[in-house]
Amino acid sequence: MTGIALDHISKRFDRVVALDSVSIRVTPGRVHGILGENGAGKSTLMNVLYGLVRPDAGRIEIDGRPIAIRSPRDAIRHGIGMVHQHFMLADAMTVLDNVLLGDMRQAQWLNRRAAADALRRLAGDLEMEVDPYARICDLSVGQQQRVEILKALHRDAQVLILDEPTAVLTPPETDQLLKAMSRLRDQGRSVIFISHKLGEVVRICDDLTVLRRGRVAWEGPAQGATAEELADRMVGARNGEFDIHRVESAPSASVSGNPIPVLQLADASTSGLHGVSLHVGREILGIAGVDGNGQQELAELVVGLRRTSGGTIHLGKTEITRFDAHTRAELGIGHIPNDRKREGLVAAMSVAENTALKHHRRAPFSRRGIISWRRTRQLATRLTGEFDIRAASVDVPVANLSGGNQQKVVLARELAVASPKLIVAVNPTRGLDIAATAYVHEQLIARRNAGCGILLISSELDELMTLANRIGVLYRGRLTMTPFPNTTVESIGRLMAGLS
Repeated sequence: MTGIALDHISKRFDRVVALDSVSIRVTPGRVHGILGENGAGKSTLMNVLYGLVRPDAGRIEIDGRPIAIRSPRDAIRHGIGMVHQHFMLADAMTVLDNVLLGDMRQAQWLNRRAAADALRRLAGDLEMEVDPYARICDLSVGQQQRVEILKALHRDAQVLILDEPTAVLTPPETDQLLKAMSRLRDQGRSVIFISHKLGEVVRICDDLTVLRRGRVAWEGPAQGATAEELADRMVGARNGEFDIHRVESAPSASVSGNPIPVLQLADASTSGLHGVSLHVGREILGIAGVDGNGQQELAELVVGLRRTSGGTIHLGKTEITRFDAHTRAELGIGHIPNDRKREGLVAAMSVAENTALKHHRRAPFSRRGIISWRRTRQLATRLTGEFDIRAASVDVPVANLSGGNQQKVVLARELAVASPKLIVAVNPTRGLDIAATAYVHEQLIARRNAGCGILLISSELDELMTLANRIGVLYRGRLTMTPFPNTTVESIGRLMAGLS
């Protein structure tokens, strides 16, 4: 039994106040939900608890006793484990090796068979079975998450921090995770659950804390709380802004009324993708699937980052099969990539510079090859307001922003700077809070209504069901179109799991 108290924790990064005297109590044997918009301080607070960030003020207590947590090793020693949104696993190593890696409690001579048996028992208790000898690179995203959880529990974590754990899971995997959290609670452990999915929060949590702009805006029991009330507490009063509760579902598209599709793939293949044929009209075509089944390959194939090994690609009447990414962007293909840090942004460049990327050779950013930094900053300043990008100024490096705010910079550039004919969006709302998610959804629908074709690849099935006119499922690189909207979530979920 371990009770955690964070008392008056404060943290400032340059001119940005991330945490302003935040106090939270986590009770043993309960699930404590931490809610808030992007930049509200959720991840910073948990990084303080796990020893990744040193606070400027405040203290941490365990069972009423003040402790110093200067590193993750200190946190683990005190029974605190954390599963990050981006997994920290060695892909080439086995499940067992990842679980044992860095565990200083191991004897000099390791009995691998006994360790594997112990891992199987631990996994069985939570009904989260994994093969100890499977390599991480061969596992699905959901299975990799199980490994992260088992790794923390193997080290006797009594307090488990889960940062957006359902962001990349299918509905069945989400249900399984929530059941495992209930079992951990029954065992007397504490779970800190960070999530933007308010339905899941209400379903599993016992206690809730809402952070807003680095302060505690509300705290109380989850029982009786509704998703609508929590959304209002997260966002607060915002006169003149869009209504986060009003995100219109996409109406039925008349694809047959558009004789020439915006995008057409005919038997297109590449490494990891096999004979995919699809067309996108002035509509939102949703692509569902568990991460690792060809979604990234499909996006890269369309935007020109990956070569075809067979088949053709047309943008309107123009065949673009052999065109590079720059040419395709010039022809009107926008791209919201899955990995913002690797594909979407240059971390050392400023917010303004990242906003101008891909478009810096054209007006309003430049004239006759000379960049106008005044106009660049003016546009970036306007977009930071429209997309609610939390930054001290448009001149700060984008690396200084939270993950959600970095994603907003990408969205601002791809949705607002240019007027693309086709938008390839891969998990465009991953890591965004409910207000930003609602805004992005409205922007995608508005562009669809204006005649833009949208290929929406998302691991969020609810997002696809809300926005898409049609839905296909990728499984092991092969595309199956569904009869959506004349189908159910369960039917699509079965296709995502490879079941006909």
